[in-house]
Amino acid sequence: MKQHTTNAFSLIELMVVVTTIGLLALLGVPGIRKTTERAEATSAANNIRVFADAVEFYATSHGSYPSYMTYTNMPPDVSAYLPSFWKDGSYSWFYNSTEDFTYVYVYGMKFTPEQGVQLDTILDDGNIATGNLRVAYNGSGMVYLFANNSGLL
Repeated sequence: MKQHTTNAFSLIELMVVVTTIGLLALLGVPGIRKTTERAEATSAANNIRVFADAVEFYATSHGSYPSYMTYTNMPPDVSAYLPSFWKDGSYSWFYNSTEDFTYVYVYGMKFTPEQGVQLDTILDDGNIATGNLRVAYNGSGMVYLFANNSGLL
């Protein structure tokens, strides 16, 4: 009698392979999520840096910060430097300038606390309570403080 051999995997072998792949995927997900969060924070930091640079360039050439700005109404010198997402309402922001201080409040960012710290590390001193970049009330956004008239924060 001729013996018949099959070239198939047993149920046990398939279960071991599926379990191993599942464990490897489970180990990789947190790293992928953390990398994604870091990339989002880096992108937002660069966008805030572009806005801050535009306002600083304006202040350098005109001797003072713009007194008033919204995404639909900003000086041409600032508007020409900014990408469209600052001017079309993609970012929610509020700008204020007085004799004592000038700041931009970017809100609705939906960041985790870790992303806020990462953003502050990229732009500032890594402490969300000091320096030019601060976390807004209740973690609702970020506040970028420009130097006031005396040059101090």
